[in-house]
Order: sequence, then C-alpha cells, then structure tokens
Amino acid sequence: MEKCANNRRVSRRRITLAVIVDFIIFLFVGIPNLYLFLRGKPFIRGFHCDDPAISLPFKPDSISTSLLTVAGFGTSILCAVIVEVLNSISRKCVRAWPTWEDLLFYAKSYSLFIIGFVIQMLFVEFVKNQLGFLRPNFMDVCRPQFNVSLCPAFITEYKCIGQDAKEIIGSRQSFPSGHSTFSMYVAVFYCFYIQRRLHISFSRILKFFLQAALVFTASICGMSRIRDHKHHTSDVIAGFAVGAIVAVSVYKLLAEYLLFTSSDDDVSESSTSSSTVSHDLCCACATMQSANVEPQTPAPLLPNDCFNDDPNATGRHTSLKPKVTSPVRSSLTTHSGLSDQQELV
Repeated sequence: MEKCANNRRVSRRRITLAVIVDFIIFLFVGIPNLYLFLRGKPFIRGFHCDDPAISLPFKPDSISTSLLTVAGFGTSILCAVIVEVLNSISRKCVRAWPTWEDLLFYAKSYSLFIIGFVIQMLFVEFVKNQLGFLRPNFMDVCRPQFNVSLCPAFITEYKCIGQDAKEIIGSRQSFPSGHSTFSMYVAVFYCFYIQRRLHISFSRILKFFLQAALVFTASICGMSRIRDHKHHTSDVIAGFAVGAIVAVSVYKLLAEYLLFTSSDDDVSESSTSSSTVSHDLCCACATMQSANVEPQTPAPLLPNDCFNDDPNATGRHTSLKPKVTSPVRSSLTTHSGLSDQQELV
C-alpha cells in the first residue's frame, strides 16, 4: 500500500511539473505574439507609383478581426458539442450522454487548439512585420506624398498623409492573410477532430458534410478579403497553406499522441457494439447479434432405420448401408437421401 501511495505522489508531481513547464513555454510564445499584434511595426517598403495592384479603393471589412475571432472560437466549441451529441444519439442504448472522461478529452483537445492558434498567429504576425508587403488599398489609405517627377521609378522616400494611423500600419501588412490562416486552421483542425472523434451508424455522409462545411466557410472568409481589397490572391492562398500546415502539424505531433488513444477507442467500441442493437426501441429487450453461435446440423432426409444393419430389413435397404463411415461419406449419403428415397418409392 505504501508503494502504491508513493507512486501516486510521484505521478502527481510529474503531472504538476509538466503543466507548469508547458504553461511557461506557452507564455514565452504568447507574450511576443501579443506584442507583435498590438505594437508591431511593419517594414517600410517602397512602391511603384503607377502600380495598379496597390491602387484599389478602400472598403470596410466584411468580416472584421473581432468577428472572425468570436466566430472561430465559437465554431470550435460548436463542433465539439455537435460531435458529442451525435455520438450520444448513435450509442443511446450504451451510453446516453457524455461522461466526465469525454469532457476531459474535449478540454485537452481545446488546449491543443489554443496552442496551434498561438503558433499560427505568431508566424503570421512575424512575417507580416518583417516583409511589409503592401495591401491592394495602400495608395488610398496611405495617400503617399512624394516627388511625382520620379515616376514611373520605384519610390522609396515618401510620407503617408492619411488620417487613420492604424489603417496606415495595416496597409503594410498584406502577406500572408491572417483571416485566411486562422479560418483554415480552425477548419482543418476540426476536420481531423470530426474524423477521429465522430462515430455514428445512422448516416454515411454526415461526417463528410460537416467537414466540407468547415472548409467551405473558411474559403468564403478568405475570398472576402480579396473582395474587400485587403489582400492579394497570393496572400490568401499563402494564408490557407499556413493554416492547414499548422493544423496538420498540431494533429500529427500532439493530438495523435495525447488525445486519440484509449478515449477514442472507447468511443469506437461503444459505437460498434451499439450498431448491432435495434434503434427503434432502446430497451432491455433489444437483441444482440451473436457471432459465436455454432451452426446446427441439418436433420437427415431419410430415417436412420434405412442405414441400420437390421437382419429383418430387405436387401434393398441393406444395400443402402454405406461401406465407408468417414464424415465426408456420411455427409454425401445424407445429401443424396432425397434421390434414394425416390428410388425406394
């Protein structure tokens, strides 16, 4: 008993130490991320004064940053709720509602989702500030003041006289698209989550429909950035790629090891066992299909008297007695009983 108690204390200490170390690492990544997002200053890049790619008019955001953040985290919670509700419906005769282990599983998966969110955001903000690519509405937002006589040369010395300082800073943060990165990260991460966590037997296309809806929504978010003159097409494509790569990396390197082990197997076994139960009436009288029932030996078509060595039997009956008593011969004789019976008649 003392040995067991000591092992429990050691395991608790290890878990506590691991949580503390992971939290410190998260702070080391999260604090610079927050600083770049709030106070980051992009590289001041020059431009061609007659470049039509950066001369589009300013348009308000169809999907603002705050709206995207709320929608992204709301979608992550909604996906988990939908998955657990569908699993409960599918295995209602086995387990009616998610247990404490299911809630703990979701808490772990959401922690991994937050980690991936911080990683993709840090990458996007760092690249944006280092490259300083100009948005399509740069000329309209910045309203640069420069020596017009130098056109069509590359202008490096200019001054923005626009009114909105925040928009001026953002006009130099075009590549890659943060909206596209985050939306695709949410879509791909929860596509993997649905693929491994959702186990239903009442529909074959519902899982694919949910995954396609996530990717379709992320695509709409990215295309809105092109329509609003916030990003070039290459910015959106790069954002989609970054979001998908981060989601796959988090899933392959962390989620498969920390999440989809025994908990996922339990859900799969529950779904498999419940798929053989009649879902019309979820009651104790539901019959389970048994795979271990031995096949019954068919009854012979002729009475056993025909094969007995009875001295009173006629010669015709005696001649029907098999000379070989092997199982194969016996089976052949049994199956040919119908023809022999016709012959007797």
